Amino acid sequence: MALSGRQDKWMKFSKIGVISNPDSTRLRHEMPQFRDVISRYPAILHRELDTIDDMLPILQSYSEQGVDLIAINGGDGSLQLAVTKLLNDQPYGELPYLTVLPAGQTNMTAGALGIHGAPSDLIDLIGRKWASGALDTQTVEMPFVGMRLTPQDETIYGAFFGTAAIVRGIYTCREKFHPMKLPSWLTHILTLGYLLCSSINPFKTDKSPMRREDVTMRFDTENHEKRPYFIVLVTTLNKLVLGMAANTDVGEGALRFLSVDYGGLNLFRALRTLIFGEPRGKLVKGFVRRKMSRLTINCACPVTLDGEMFDPTPGQPIELTASDPLKFVRVCT
Repeated sequence: MALSGRQDKWMKFSKIGVISNPDSTRLRHEMPQFRDVISRYPAILHRELDTIDDMLPILQSYSEQGVDLIAINGGDGSLQLAVTKLLNDQPYGELPYLTVLPAGQTNMTAGALGIHGAPSDLIDLIGRKWASGALDTQTVEMPFVGMRLTPQDETIYGAFFGTAAIVRGIYTCREKFHPMKLPSWLTHILTLGYLLCSSINPFKTDKSPMRREDVTMRFDTENHEKRPYFIVLVTTLNKLVLGMAANTDVGEGALRFLSVDYGGLNLFRALRTLIFGEPRGKLVKGFVRRKMSRLTINCACPVTLDGEMFDPTPGQPIELTASDPLKFVRVCT
């Protein structure tokens, strides 16, 4: 299920501003249509990113103009950039409300927020309802994963962190299945199938996408632990691709941690649990799902935050924490 929200009948916003990333997957083909639709609502401000450096000046401009609802027209990476600039550079004294027009390849955050549909259709809905005086919305509060690669680095915020086979799965999806221009759900199924077959291949090489990765982690204030893993991921979302549940009642904190130990049929058991739920009163061998407030992770393999790839600095542990919740709105149809 999506993140829970409260019904806020007829929320009134002073100004609405849209930030579009024309390089997002859907907008590469649909941007002309989106420009045509949003031009029908001249009261809605609209700016487009030429480079990622444009994000902060646009946010500062919207703050000065009194924009109190910002719609990010892009994918998970575009939202990551906006949230990072809002939290680190603080162009707003009080954070504005946000909404998402899902235009990326995966749109995992938008899906967890319960926001679906084409960007042109969504901005048309927002424009029509706002023109009537107010928006019939639900408010959803969601924290983000804060990732700091080294103590000297600025924190980057996203909704989904992963390493080990998560990174190789993303590369596999982009290289093997995205060029086929299939629906997102089908590319995810094909990628999972490919990884499952690789996980049980007895002739794994150092090029296999499901090879082992030794990762050292420290949960909150617990002792460091080094183990071989297939998958390590941390998120603030309730659900992942294909509706797989990330939520759990185990532990405390805003971060949701999931890991799959290397070896055997652990990946199959983990996927079965994510899709169908945990057997009542039983632990699932090789699979951990728990909440936490802080995670320190040390690994040699690349990591990802919302699909963007990063190489860890050797000998420098990565620190993951949770931000304060940001306020999102989804417009009721």
